[in-house]
Amino acid sequence: MEPAINWLNRIQGFHLYEGGEVNVELRFNPTHVHMSPLVREINAFSGCEKLAELQFKEGLEVIGNGAFYDCWALQKVTVPSTVTALGLSAFYGCSNLVEVRLNKGLQIIGECSFRHCRALRSVVMPSTIKELGKMAFIGCSNLAEVHLNEGLQILGAGAFADCTALRSVAIPSTVTELGDGAFGGCRSLIEVQLREGLQIIGKQAFANCLAIQSVTIPSTVTKFGTLAFHHCSNLSEVILLGGERLIDQAFLARGVFREEQGILNQGTLDEILLSFRDCPLTTVKLSISWAVSERMSRLLPEFEVKDDLETARSLYQVLQWIAFNELKESSILIELAIWKSRIDWETVELRPDCRVPIPDTVKSLIMEYCGFVGFLEPAFEGA
Repeated sequence: MEPAINWLNRIQGFHLYEGGEVNVELRFNPTHVHMSPLVREINAFSGCEKLAELQFKEGLEVIGNGAFYDCWALQKVTVPSTVTALGLSAFYGCSNLVEVRLNKGLQIIGECSFRHCRALRSVVMPSTIKELGKMAFIGCSNLAEVHLNEGLQILGAGAFADCTALRSVAIPSTVTELGDGAFGGCRSLIEVQLREGLQIIGKQAFANCLAIQSVTIPSTVTKFGTLAFHHCSNLSEVILLGGERLIDQAFLARGVFREEQGILNQGTLDEILLSFRDCPLTTVKLSISWAVSERMSRLLPEFEVKDDLETARSLYQVLQWIAFNELKESSILIELAIWKSRIDWETVELRPDCRVPIPDTVKSLIMEYCGFVGFLEPAFEGA
């Protein structure tokens, strides 16, 4: 009697894969492939146009480069928990793939793994995913829902580019850099949540995302790539968190607004905020800390920031004014505290002799503690 494996392989369209290469004659015939539990890595079914069903076994570790490239008939894939990596172009061009289940244990989704899987509608990343390779889901034109996991560290260039049905995305706090063009051309993308922890927004990361109306930039972002939000034709509002940190940077301190009109200077914005070129911005908001805003509320009326669009330059001066007076306030309070502590209750010394000058180095520490580093000079004449 022949082994069961041979009988199974004789059934029209069925193939039991036990490892190694698959004969060219067999590669284009199977409609159903089952994996032997002994298989640890697979990369053998590229171009199997009739393959409609895959059954992986626990124990498989790697789905290799081009393993199921252009398997057009494939509709459903469940990746076992033992698989740690999907190779380059693993499911590239599986244009009828509707459902993908990725299990906990998977760490790397390689470059172009699901490129042009146009029927794919949703993807949930397990908590173990650390890296999404370049163009991993590029051109998945029906992908409307993506859940990215906390713990994800690398979101590669073009990872979700041209996913034209995608409507919202939340970037985990563990992602420090968005790759170039990561969400470029996602023209239905309305809601973007960028979390504290993000540091770099890559070139054209959200270029041509036509539906975005507002975006909030975390205080941790230190670099905008060129044209990061280029041609977001409905983006009218940008909120910059950590405004007290950003306000002294060139792109906010050097005439982002027309002083005489109090409106956005699009020409200057194009030069300085190249990231937002061809965006119809009407509002740029700076979110500043409670400590700063509380002190601003105590300013004299002539120094108050109005509710309308105030110039960035004026706001910069206001913060300088607050910092200068905060420094004087802190210095006086410390002097008084030391003066009081040195009074001899039996023999009261003259008060002027008890006052202690505050060295500049201490004043600098006070400024740093109060969050006013960089604002050491008075903003207004006569201060």
